[in-house]
Amino acid sequence: MKRQRPSTTPRQGSSSEESSKKTKKAASPNPSTPTVNEKNNRNWKQWKQQQIYDYNTHQFLDSSATVNAGLFGARRLPEIKSLWRHVVQHEINQQHNSEQDQTTTRKAGESGGGKISSRHLRRRTGSHKRRRRHRFPSGFESNNTDYGIDVESGLAPASKQHMQQQKGKATPQMKEKCRRARRKPALLKQTHSYWWNEQQTQQKAGKDEDRNSGKRNHNWIPTHLWHAKRFHVSSPPIFSWSVPLVHSNRGSRASLRLATSQTIPKCTIQDASWEIDGCAIVLRASQINSSSSSGEQAVKVLLAILGKVTDVKLSDNAITSGQLSVEGLIHEIDSYPAGLVGPGTFIFKPINDGSTKREACLLSIFVHPTIRLKVMSIVTTFVNSHDGDSDINLTISTEPYSLLRVRGTSSTTTVTDVFSFNWMDVLPLDVNANEVDHGTLLMIKVHCVSSTDCTQRRNQIILKSHRPNHHHSHLPQNTACSGWDVLCHPSICNDLFQMLVRNGGTCAIGLVEDARAQLEAFPPLPIFPRDYPDSEEGQSYWEGSSKDWKLIRSCIEGSCGRNNRLLRMRQRESCDGMISADEPETSELVSTCGVSSRNILRIHWSRLVSPTSGQSVIVVRGSFGVPFLQLLHGCGRLPHKVVSDNTTQRRRPRRPVRSSNLAVHAPPLSKDERERHSQLCQQLKASLSLPALLRCEVFFEGKGSPSVGDVIYSFTPRDDGNNDDSPKGLHQESPLGLVIASGFSPTRGRSYGVAFVSAAMFIDALDGTDHGMIKDKKLFLEVAVANRMPSPRHLRRCALLSLLL
Repeated sequence: MKRQRPSTTPRQGSSSEESSKKTKKAASPNPSTPTVNEKNNRNWKQWKQQQIYDYNTHQFLDSSATVNAGLFGARRLPEIKSLWRHVVQHEINQQHNSEQDQTTTRKAGESGGGKISSRHLRRRTGSHKRRRRHRFPSGFESNNTDYGIDVESGLAPASKQHMQQQKGKATPQMKEKCRRARRKPALLKQTHSYWWNEQQTQQKAGKDEDRNSGKRNHNWIPTHLWHAKRFHVSSPPIFSWSVPLVHSNRGSRASLRLATSQTIPKCTIQDASWEIDGCAIVLRASQINSSSSSGEQAVKVLLAILGKVTDVKLSDNAITSGQLSVEGLIHEIDSYPAGLVGPGTFIFKPINDGSTKREACLLSIFVHPTIRLKVMSIVTTFVNSHDGDSDINLTISTEPYSLLRVRGTSSTTTVTDVFSFNWMDVLPLDVNANEVDHGTLLMIKVHCVSSTDCTQRRNQIILKSHRPNHHHSHLPQNTACSGWDVLCHPSICNDLFQMLVRNGGTCAIGLVEDARAQLEAFPPLPIFPRDYPDSEEGQSYWEGSSKDWKLIRSCIEGSCGRNNRLLRMRQRESCDGMISADEPETSELVSTCGVSSRNILRIHWSRLVSPTSGQSVIVVRGSFGVPFLQLLHGCGRLPHKVVSDNTTQRRRPRRPVRSSNLAVHAPPLSKDERERHSQLCQQLKASLSLPALLRCEVFFEGKGSPSVGDVIYSFTPRDDGNNDDSPKGLHQESPLGLVIASGFSPTRGRSYGVAFVSAAMFIDALDGTDHGMIKDKKLFLEVAVANRMPSPRHLRRCALLSLLL
């Protein structure tokens, strides 16, 4: 017998009772017996739900049914309000605003120039609608405006400009991009990297700019985005460049320790593209009519030009053939030894036409950005004054370059592993890569995967050996400043930098660490313009007339450790103006001036050598300082200990022996030797036709260290013959020189400093002196160092002085 399907419609009566009983039985094993009222209520609720369902279905399907206006309007109220806001209220507001003496209406919550949103809900990331939240009142647009309203027309400047555009039917200008779009790293890098564009570089060659006036360019080095996250970068820019000053989490002492380490050999890297102003001054000499000796004539013309402005000899065949670079000083035309402009690096590059004869020759000059325009003007003068009837054609241009400095113990190994080349292919068989001469040039090819537009010309780099103290390369002091310079195109500079950092394990450094490594060298290397007081930039550096040099000077003269707080304070104060031009001139050698609520040390070097005349000074360098060095070595005797060859065993001394590291007084000269030495001193002093300075090294024999600005005095008796410490005698005493740099050397194990002394006073101090000192089989001059000028004699400390050529 088949089972009937239960009906889906609810029914009253027994079926509902049976279902309720089944559910109760399933819920509890012993259900209580329901009452009559509960059964009736349950049945009534089911019936009422069914009635409502049937009624709604009938009302929906029946077209003749009535509609409740109140219920329908309440349900459509949001739609009606939205329609009224968009149509009716907009017309009312326009009519209200068009009437005179009426305020502008705005909706609740809408920005009307003030801040409406809560502070914690504000978004500072920018918006696609610029100036949506913050609006500022219009200022004085011109002299004929009053609070942004033109007096003649009575219109705002924006409305007046709009009316003029409508009359002239001018096309509307494009809206400026919002800040969020302008601050994208890719767009910022493109904006600040125009300096390596070839067209921009050509325009840059003939464009004159004053770095101390108003608006300046803001250039980024190719690795700026990498350095900005890890270094203190100069802001505002220095010499139109954003320069990485020092690492934000370590100082120069850590980088110096890493570069000189022998247990874990590593090296440092510095992006110094800003120090060559991102380009090289290229002077091209080409033959108009090709001949067999066209290349030689072009080289002779370039050598003749450089002979008038430099002090170096460039006649070596290795230099003119492009195998060796040379460094020298650039002077004004026919003004040597005066008129110093600054140091420069010269690289020759012969151009072949496929044959063995050279048709043209290129000369690339790399200089500091502060003197690039002056050097350009000097070279342009030669090009303009060149004889037009000559067969040699001279042209001047600029070429973009980037400079990477790799320094340290493992610099050669790192360059070899990262660039993947064999030294046997670029060097002769009998030359070791670690012993190449200073300035050796090597041309190699590299492969950069991520670089764009890496053409055949741009993937070639120049490796330049940098070993300035080649005769003392075995000393650990010169490890941190020896290595390789990488000259490349700026488009691949970032890729090469990343390869050296990631694959080579190099440590990036900035301006402060590089200056500290050059001071650590033996002998200390000169830094421009600190060690060039005879140049215009050197005078600006020490007199404090440039805010860019003030910031660099505060960084170099600061602490060797982490100087974050000091550097941030200096960067904030660097935005202030220069020293006032109305400040009265002082006749003192050393003075202080208040700038940005602090004191800055000002040194006038001309008053050290010629207090009355005020002539410009000249620094004695190179072979010109040999006579002064001979006078220093002749002020005493060196002991000569003769040891017998038959002695196989040294006897134990009876008395305690002084350590060989301590300085002792040199044995005095005989009467005849003293007279001959005095005559040499007088002859050399008489031959000085110009006020000259000598670069020296100063260090204390005991504890303590010199500081910048310390005054150096000699122990020579004064002219008045009075040896007491009376104020009158101190007033007549003249200083010998000043300390310009100082620091502690971990490789030397002592503190030392670099100083400049007057050449004439140095000769007077050596004439008849008994203060010659011997240390490490070398002769020094004993001097006194004071921390201020004038200083009582009982506050001075004894120090040793030696010459640096």
